[in-house]
Amino acid sequence: INEVKVFNNIIKNYYKNEWEYYPETEFSVCYDEMGFHAKFKVPEKNPKAVMTEHFQGVHLDSCVEWFVNFAPEICDRYFNFEINANGVLNANFRKDRYDKLPLTVEDAEALNIKTQILDECWSVEYTVTFEFIKKYIPGYEFKKGMELKANVFKCGEEVEMPHFGMWQEIKREKPDFHQPDDFGTMIIE
Repeated sequence: INEVKVFNNIIKNYYKNEWEYYPETEFSVCYDEMGFHAKFKVPEKNPKAVMTEHFQGVHLDSCVEWFVNFAPEICDRYFNFEINANGVLNANFRKDRYDKLPLTVEDAEALNIKTQILDECWSVEYTVTFEFIKKYIPGYEFKKGMELKANVFKCGEEVEMPHFGMWQEIKREKPDFHQPDDFGTMIIE
């Protein structure tokens, strides 16, 4: 596979919590002729992973999330890919927290999600194909130099030490990741 790195960073912005638990989660996004490949590495022992079926509330478990608008110049919606350590996905195609179009089980399976749990960390990787994107954004065309609008999160709402981290800071008093106005830019090189 001829992968080109689009973006590589660490989630460091966290809402303060009483445990001072702020796992610096690595993420990267690459592309090839098929589509975009997202990868996460989470420095977390024994991640909570109760949800076992797609479209359950994985944000309650130990979870990583990529919210992304692949074509902001022609589309005002974004995908929220939320995945726990079991490889279970919750995702929609959204304008915001409330205006959403559900994805299908076939969509979830098409992402080819792979997870691994080790002693000191866990990881997730998956692929969002150009074909998948065109299903929801019919006018989409991939080209170098384009910009994705996105944010990346690490959370766990009902874990031993609840935490809410983000790549691009969201300036809200309480965690609410569905803020497309606060998305950052990922430039395709």
